[in-house]
Amino acid sequence: MPTPAKRLMSIDRSSRCQRQGTSWPRTPLLGVCWETRRLASRPGQARSGRRLTLEIQRVFRRSADAHSGPAATEIRATSFPSRLLALTLLACAAAAGCGTTSSASLDYGDNARLAYAEALDHFYDDACLQAEPEFRNVRRLYPYTRFAALAELRVADCMYKDGKWSEAIQAYEQFTRYRPSHVEVPYARFMVAVCNYEQIPGEWLLSPRTYEREQNFTRDSLRLLRRFVVDYPNDPLVARANRMAQHAVRLLAAHELSVARFYLRRDHQAAAIGRLHTLITAYPTSGYEPEALLLLGETHLERKEWSEAKKAFSELTQRFPKSAERDTAQARLRQLGS
Repeated sequence: MPTPAKRLMSIDRSSRCQRQGTSWPRTPLLGVCWETRRLASRPGQARSGRRLTLEIQRVFRRSADAHSGPAATEIRATSFPSRLLALTLLACAAAAGCGTTSSASLDYGDNARLAYAEALDHFYDDACLQAEPEFRNVRRLYPYTRFAALAELRVADCMYKDGKWSEAIQAYEQFTRYRPSHVEVPYARFMVAVCNYEQIPGEWLLSPRTYEREQNFTRDSLRLLRRFVVDYPNDPLVARANRMAQHAVRLLAAHELSVARFYLRRDHQAAAIGRLHTLITAYPTSGYEPEALLLLGETHLERKEWSEAKKAFSELTQRFPKSAERDTAQARLRQLGS
């Protein structure tokens, strides 16, 4: 059964490509949807620069418009001119290649392009066992081309597709650390969060519920997703990041509520109150706040802490007037003489 992250990503991939009038897959080369899976034709065939030019224009829109925020300022300020020069030269080379014959010799950049395209084809065919060493060869043999950085990122993608979460996280973080001005840094940072999200425990037939288990990966993914949204508020991946973050918030809130009930069953009321306060303050959009406030007020009632109980019940009725717990809270307030 696919994990929640993979289901979300699959839905978002198809919908985003439909909005752009294209079809999946999302081309890792330039971070946009593309109508074909071929980056370059085989040697011996004429190559047109028109498709590459369109892709360059999309990259410029992505880098100039999509990324804003603290972490994106440096990307736009330092890397855009160099990308403009490199991509323009690449487009010119592709356009010039249209008039050459199939016997023309390939230069260093063309060899890098074709090697990357071959690896990319295997990547799209889910043949990462073959694609990953080919991407590594591109990075090793053509370190002075733009395809070296892209191949490095695709190696991390292969690790992600193979479920090697720790290795993928290390590869994505290495990419962002050594290539901080690259246009695909936001994507790499997002994928670090996704790799943590994928490791959130799932539910099986005889296993405890997800919210009853350890939530380290949930906390890490939520932190990374929130940081990504703050740094790149206009990135196309923000909508997906927000959905994943909301799911993580609900899991963490459910976990806090479950632990609070566990403490109450063992008569550790102070510890339960601490957990309920954490839920209410740290996860205010989880949807569990009315239940937590009602349980908090009733716990204070048992401890004969009348003012604290009254405060919890009043907050519930004021903040959540349409909740199912409102009537119970009002009844408790009448008992307290409010």
